[in-house]
Formats: sequence, C-alpha cells, structure tokens
Amino acid sequence: MFDCSASMVIYENSPNVIKKTAVSFLDTECKVKLSVIDNSPTPVLKSVFDGLPVLYHFYGENVGYGRGHNWSIFNSEKSRYHLILNPDVVITPGTINALVRFMDANEDVGMVCPKLLNEDGSVQHQNKRYTTVYDLFLRRFLPQRIKPLFQQRLDYYEMKDIGYNSIYDVPFVTGAFMFCRSSALRKVGGFDPRYFLNFEDADLTRKFHLHNFRTVFYPHASVTHLWGREPHKSIKMALIMMVNGCRYFNKWGWKLY
Repeated sequence: MFDCSASMVIYENSPNVIKKTAVSFLDTECKVKLSVIDNSPTPVLKSVFDGLPVLYHFYGENVGYGRGHNWSIFNSEKSRYHLILNPDVVITPGTINALVRFMDANEDVGMVCPKLLNEDGSVQHQNKRYTTVYDLFLRRFLPQRIKPLFQQRLDYYEMKDIGYNSIYDVPFVTGAFMFCRSSALRKVGGFDPRYFLNFEDADLTRKFHLHNFRTVFYPHASVTHLWGREPHKSIKMALIMMVNGCRYFNKWGWKLY
C-alpha cells in the first residue's frame, strides 16, 4: 500500500509547470503514486511525463475538475492518503512527509491543507469560512476601487482574524491542495460530478463535515501556488463559477449574509 497517492487534472497546461508540479510531489521519502488525468482535446501532454513514475489517463474530453479527480480517487492503487493536487502547485521538500505524520497523529482529521505561498514567498489567504451570497458578490463582482470599504468583511471570510500561523479547523479548504484520508474521501463519495469547475472544493469540504471528519489548516508545511485566478480573467469562467455557485447554494442552503 502507498503512503500517499495523488491526482492531478490537466487541460492544455504549460508543460514546464505541470512537470515541475509532478516532480515536486514525487520527490519524497514516502511511498507515493501520481495519477495524471488529461482532459485536453489531444494527448499531446503525455510526453511531459516520460521517464517519471506517473499513471497517465487521457479522457478524450473535458469532463471537469471533480470528475477528473474522481477517476483517480476510485481507480488508484490503495493508499493511506490521497492528495487532490492542482497542476500549478510546487510542493516544498518535506511537506508530504510532514502531512503524513500529522494525519497519522490525528485520526479524527479527514483533510488537511498546508500554507500556500506566492512565488515571492508571501502567504495566499486561501482558508475560508462558509460562503454566503454576500461574500461571493464582494469577492467577484465588487469594483476594485470600493473593495477597501468592505475589507473587514473580506478579511473575515479569508480567516485573517485568526491568521495563518497556527493549526485550526477550516470550514472551506481550497481545492488547490487537499490532503485527504483515503478512507474518508471514498466514504463521502469523492467530488460531486455536477460541478464542472469552482465550488467543488467547498462542496467536498462540507461533505467531510457531514460525515464528522475535521478539515484542518497546518501551517508548519508549505507549497507554492502559481495562482492563475481564471474566473477573474474570463467571462466564460465567471459564468461557470456563477452556475456552480447557484448549484452549491441550492444544495447547502442560500445563506445571504
């Protein structure tokens, strides 16, 4: 049995970045297995992983983030832990080992996330409280010039009042890096395939809570996230985010504020 398996869903990504991500995961003393699920139109990215111990699966269509990861979650070889890994995350040496040790020592934790850093070493504030319609509007649709007027609420949503230097339970773990107990991940049924992209991570975190598994932030390990912020750059991606937001609120309740 592997200590940790991981799944990485790709779609026409930069070859250099996804190879760097793969190598950073494989560079560990733990016994690991990486599955790459390619949603691209053609399998041109397969050659990126030549020479690496990677299981490559070409879907032949873009089935979305959650369905892509589900293929690995339910088809990978047995492992104690499973990592949901974004293709733009570079893992700091020692992080996988540290998270394995933390999970081994805390059997009530179903999912853990390390500190996410920008390329310059600054902290990405990716820990979040449960999303409300108000928070979604402030983050995605409020003009930048008036956002400072709502900074206290924005900071509260990103849990800046607690900070990013202590261990604590997080209501909404970012999908960029979700280190899960494999048995718990399978028990909750993996990702809800109805989410194509966005909100599937919020939904998965809530399913863990529904089954009484803790979801925790662990700041004593880190990764670098080369964050693309696609919903902010593309009208199409913003529309997909809004559709999935409605799907999320329909499922978990429309909390306005």
